[in-house]
Amino acid sequence: MTSSPTPSRVFAALRRHGLALLVPCSILAITFGGYRDNLQKEEASRLLLFQAQARVQVNHLRERAGSLLQLAEKLHTLRPESTGKRPDGLGPVLAQHPEILRVGVLRSGPGGSLITDSAEPSPSGPLPASAASLRDALPALGGKPMLSAPYALPGDGAQGRQAVLILSPLPGTRREFAFIEVGTEPLLRHGVAPDEGLSGAPRFVVDVLDTTDAPRPVFTSAAAPGSHDSTTKSLGAYAEGITLAQRHWLVIVSPGAAATGALLDSGSGRWLVGGLLLTLLAIAIQHTVQSRADAVRRQVDEKTQALAEANDALGRYIGALADANRRLASEVDEHARAESQLRETTSLQRAILDCAEYAVIYTDAKGTIRVINPAAERLFGYRADELIDKATPQILHPDEHAPRWTLEGSTIGLISLPPGAESHSAEFDMRRRDGSLFPASLSVSIVRDTLGQIRGYLGIIADITQRVDAESRIRHLAHYDNLTSLPNRSLLNRHLADVLSAARARHRRVAVLVTDLDHFKYVNDTLGHLAGDQLLLAVAQRLRTGVRDGDLVARTGGDEFVIVLADLDETYLPEEAGERLIASVARPFELAGHQLTVTMSVGIALYPHDGVDGDTLVKNADAAMYLAKERGRNQARFFDHGLSRRYSERLELEGRLRQAVEARQLALYYQPQVDTLSGELIGMEALIRWCQPDGSMVPPDKFIPIAEECGLIVPIGAWVLREACRQQQAWLQEGISRVPVGVNLSARQFDDTTLLATIQAALAESGLPPAYLDLELTESLVMGNPEHTRQVLAECKQLGLQLSVDDFGTGYSSLSYLKRFPIDRLKIDRSFIADIVTEPDDAAIAQTIIAMAHTLRLEVIAEGVETEAQLALLRRWRCDAYQGYLCSRPLPADEMTKLLRQLRATRQVALANI
Repeated sequence: MTSSPTPSRVFAALRRHGLALLVPCSILAITFGGYRDNLQKEEASRLLLFQAQARVQVNHLRERAGSLLQLAEKLHTLRPESTGKRPDGLGPVLAQHPEILRVGVLRSGPGGSLITDSAEPSPSGPLPASAASLRDALPALGGKPMLSAPYALPGDGAQGRQAVLILSPLPGTRREFAFIEVGTEPLLRHGVAPDEGLSGAPRFVVDVLDTTDAPRPVFTSAAAPGSHDSTTKSLGAYAEGITLAQRHWLVIVSPGAAATGALLDSGSGRWLVGGLLLTLLAIAIQHTVQSRADAVRRQVDEKTQALAEANDALGRYIGALADANRRLASEVDEHARAESQLRETTSLQRAILDCAEYAVIYTDAKGTIRVINPAAERLFGYRADELIDKATPQILHPDEHAPRWTLEGSTIGLISLPPGAESHSAEFDMRRRDGSLFPASLSVSIVRDTLGQIRGYLGIIADITQRVDAESRIRHLAHYDNLTSLPNRSLLNRHLADVLSAARARHRRVAVLVTDLDHFKYVNDTLGHLAGDQLLLAVAQRLRTGVRDGDLVARTGGDEFVIVLADLDETYLPEEAGERLIASVARPFELAGHQLTVTMSVGIALYPHDGVDGDTLVKNADAAMYLAKERGRNQARFFDHGLSRRYSERLELEGRLRQAVEARQLALYYQPQVDTLSGELIGMEALIRWCQPDGSMVPPDKFIPIAEECGLIVPIGAWVLREACRQQQAWLQEGISRVPVGVNLSARQFDDTTLLATIQAALAESGLPPAYLDLELTESLVMGNPEHTRQVLAECKQLGLQLSVDDFGTGYSSLSYLKRFPIDRLKIDRSFIADIVTEPDDAAIAQTIIAMAHTLRLEVIAEGVETEAQLALLRRWRCDAYQGYLCSRPLPADEMTKLLRQLRATRQVALANI
């Protein structure tokens, strides 16, 4: 007979305790997540309630102070007949306003002195307010009441009580003024809501500042106990300004002591308590179920032991058969019953084996297979009769591993057992019938008889292919780029540290190359991101094949790659490797049916000259790469230590530019465009300028490229459009301008999908007719993507805009090609105009451009005209208009407005003379 198999300790522990831990932990996670969400909602509700209540307090204070001002306007009807005498109607007023300290008349005496006559409730006496401030304020009263600045009351010590004066002129006289002296503390006590006053334990802390001239405290209430706990701090404070006569008070309301309650009073507390009780209930249920399972397991063990003892008894009965003939019949019956029990046990064991999810193999002490279950047949591809009586190593293990699984010493047919161990687990490859290998987890236990002798070995085998594949994918995702399968930044840093460590020990040089594709954004914008990904894959393949086997190519993000060249010597130089890589990438690519050519900029940093650690080398190589882009792209540049300073300056300038955009330090200047023959204004160009707080100007050619690179050019360009349209509409409404204003568009703006929406919004916001807006595009921008350019320009013309090609002559495009676009005018670049007087070649080019443009019915404007000689040649060549310092430098908006007004006045005078 065979005894029941013994499960491994690990499997048993997972089966017993895994679910018991999973359920309570899941309930706790859900409980604390819901508790946190409920707390956030309750805190938001408390904040809204606090702000509403604080607003009520400020409104009560505003109404109370307003009633005092109204009282001051009516005070002349209650004027006392003599000093110290209270009028009959003043009593009820003082009863309604206990904050009034005294009421009286202020007279302006000889020499500018001030004389007061006070009625009850306070006796007459000098006013504590500054006499000088009152004398200065009295002439400015007019016919309305005035509120004085707060002042300290006399004899108040360190308490700091203050008061204010409300002054109102008395009709029929210019030297007498009625006044009301109001205590700020009583005013605040009666000015807030009656059920939320400042006495006792207030729910609010109120502070009032007079901000008319310089901030000065009017009233400061002491913080209530508990007003600085975490609950009240989260509510913040509520501030609102109120205007009293000619003075402005700022009322700041802060929460007082927070009300506390029991945990179950709030929804979050009930959620938390309920979740904890549910967790305890789940633990109790799990404990009960586990206890029942342990009891069943003990019963099975007891029955198995009883069966073994019955088998032993059967053996004793058979041995005594010769000596107990008279008991033969009974012993036969007993033996028959034992065999029946054995068959039942065998059937039970077979059912257990057949239903098992894992493969189960039982071998004898020699390693020969005796029993397998259906799961093992499915796993290995054999039928049971094909495996029974076969040696385990030769049929289930690879041929090269079979000699390891011998039966000598503590080694068995399935796995080697450590000395003295009764069971063991391991993971290795096993072989199927078709010869394929798969990763398996094998647990083997020794099966002993009742005498403790080894009868065989029971193995439980599981296919762990999915787990191994998942672990492999996780390792790959952690260290390799998902698109190109190149090492990522994590693996790059580890490899670079190892390479530098080896180079330091062997005194060898290492080069770090940072590469970046030039204008890669245009590929994504024109061909789509799928084509961009295909291009990155192709570039990665060329970079990988362009270096040695021991070198590393990593992708660190976007279109940026980092290459580590180790063990440099005279036969392998980094600059030569960089040039080879640039040439390799420059070969055309076939993408989505298009032949595409891209270039690459490379920055090189050397160890140990440019840095002794990986981060420094990568940073310096990146700076060198940006230098390569600045110097024209499609080249490799070494790092020099001056680069670090320039790179820092660039980053600093970019940060200042972002602050300048937020602080509105950018401004538009306007340069006139003049007819070459008549001298009349035919247009103007809007030019952006950056004026720093210290008055210095940052040149546009210094900050515009940075704005292009960091993406700020799009919001800056949108602001330029809005501001130019607004200013042009203002000139149109004043009647001083009837010419279009030109606005330059950058390449980033032109590629932005929201360009047309931005233009339409600027026109709609300003009300400017589209015909007065001229969009200027550089020649290289127009010719960069002709199909996209034609579509966008056609939509602009449908809006009614004018279109110009700026800096013409620098992009090497054909005039005949430009006729395909709806262009209105050409602007000849200043580089051709500067030397037309002295350089015949430049003169010939400029004259040819003018003639051909007129043939195509295009208007021509010459840029950068600075001398009369240049203007004379342009007139001879019949150039339509010019702009430059000869006419006017770029002017700010206010100066341009003056110039336009002068031009209008000049035209009016000329018409009057006619």
